[in-house]
Amino acid sequence: MGSMSELMIERWAAEPVHVEVSFLCPICGHPSAAFLEFPGDEDDHIEEVSCLNPETDHEWTVRLRKKDESYSGQLEQHREVKVSVSMLDTSDDDWDEPLPEPGAYGIFLDAMREWRANVSAISEPSGASSRNRMLFGTLYSIGEAYFSDAIIGAALADTSVQRHLLKLDGLKDKQVSLETILDNPDIVREMVKTTLQGLSFHSLTLVNRICETAFGKPILPRDKDDRSLLMRSVNKRHDCVHRNGNDKDGNKHTDIDQDYLRKMGTLFEGMAQSLEDSMRDAKVKRFFDDLRPEDKRLCSGGA
Repeated sequence: MGSMSELMIERWAAEPVHVEVSFLCPICGHPSAAFLEFPGDEDDHIEEVSCLNPETDHEWTVRLRKKDESYSGQLEQHREVKVSVSMLDTSDDDWDEPLPEPGAYGIFLDAMREWRANVSAISEPSGASSRNRMLFGTLYSIGEAYFSDAIIGAALADTSVQRHLLKLDGLKDKQVSLETILDNPDIVREMVKTTLQGLSFHSLTLVNRICETAFGKPILPRDKDDRSLLMRSVNKRHDCVHRNGNDKDGNKHTDIDQDYLRKMGTLFEGMAQSLEDSMRDAKVKRFFDDLRPEDKRLCSGGA
């Protein structure tokens, strides 16, 4: 039997790594992206990734490879397509998350008003400005806080949302004993909360998938160019936070100018509004579904 340290190392090595995969669809040119788990005990892994174009059903087989703690990807059907694979930052996952703030949308709107005032007051015309990169990172922090509080808050308050979220990776294969349920009747709620708190809400494809799963509608804009701009901004945010504004090839991002910041602010506000609308519509639908047949007839104007 191995020592305790050997067992811990073996368990750690088998932990899955969360990565974000993105590429342009070879057929329609639309951004395709997904939040995936790379098994910790494999060096080669295959996943199916769907195009994010709501008008199509294109799906692609992506082969992921690990070498020296770095990850790469390739489309099995179109090996010439460039596939971006980035590890998601989970460095803060081991601290105790606070409960979500109530009134998340109001907090978001107040923060966005202040952010736009700062864009007008301190941003610079140059797209390579460090001030602009700071404002860009702050925008993502505002959006991440809102998405986290809004989604986790809705999940904790509504068992039907929890039921939908059980379809997510990390939850759909969970098995719980009856004894565990007896000891903790809120075990499902706690598991949903813990899983959501461990996710990176600056991953917009992940947030979009969660919203579509939990509330029945995506929140990314339908406009192809806007969606593409948002998808590219995820890696740009990573470069600004972790590489001082340089991409992995050492090239400086020089397009974060005032117009870019304002456009991104508008897109984040649109996603937040879409999430609010989706949560409201889902709540209304659940209310109507729970009505007695005679009450449904009264609500619909029937006799």
